[in-house]
Amino acid sequence: MKDILVDTDGFNQYYEELNRLKDISLSIASIGSESYVDAVGDGWHDNFAFEDTMRESRKIASRINKMLEDEKYLKIVDKKSTSDDIIDIGDILKIKVIYDIDDIEEYTIKLTGKYMIDNNAKIKEVSLNSPIGRSIYLKSINDNDICYYVNDKKIGIKIIKRIYEN
Repeated sequence: MKDILVDTDGFNQYYEELNRLKDISLSIASIGSESYVDAVGDGWHDNFAFEDTMRESRKIASRINKMLEDEKYLKIVDKKSTSDDIIDIGDILKIKVIYDIDDIEEYTIKLTGKYMIDNNAKIKEVSLNSPIGRSIYLKSINDNDICYYVNDKKIGIKIIKRIYEN
């Protein structure tokens, strides 16, 4: 598995989320015990509250297990470049993603070191660990040969410009 790159905020975000999930897991265990006791004598297959609780518990446990596996690969990276030519954490970019000769889309993105991106952010966040993030991180803004692959299909990226926040 590749390193999971996060900045200091992303590292803190990781542990906050892990602790939140552990708290939820304990809460679900308590609710599960109550729903089991409430239906003693019923067959387990008739106890829908208990089944729902167990399903939710397995879902949370799976997320916790994935995060614990990810923990082995977490690597903190800091903003490395002060050069206007190098793409780094926190940069806001206008890019073209070239899926095919006649399938080109333009996006405004922010390269982030978060563990989990904010899907509701005003500017679309792109993680350092996403295919786009990995392909543009620490590249020259003038590099015309940036690409990544999805199922052996080459996807090109053209950096149009860096956008500076006011």
